[in-house]
Amino acid sequence: MAGNEVKAYNVSTSGFTPGLVGPGRARIRNVLVYGTAVTAFTIKDGSNTGETLLDVSVAAGSNSLYIGDDDGILARNGCYVSAMSGTGSTITLILG
Repeated sequence: MAGNEVKAYNVSTSGFTPGLVGPGRARIRNVLVYGTAVTAFTIKDGSNTGETLLDVSVAAGSNSLYIGDDDGILARNGCYVSAMSGTGSTITLILG
């Protein structure tokens, strides 16, 4: 993505299949999470065997994961959501 362009991508536990989300190279700027139960997810760099970038579990309800670094978390090979659990859960990746 060029410059400071930011886009949002949703991933839901409904019919979840591991896979790449967004462009081939991206920076994770923020993650919004909503679930009716505890939600856990893992994001890796590019594939299921890539480096783990985020491995998070949050309480039921609405949550925002603040990525404190101004540059975000770089997924050199893309954001691969390798695991996700929780009833009625959705994560929204804010990528730039």
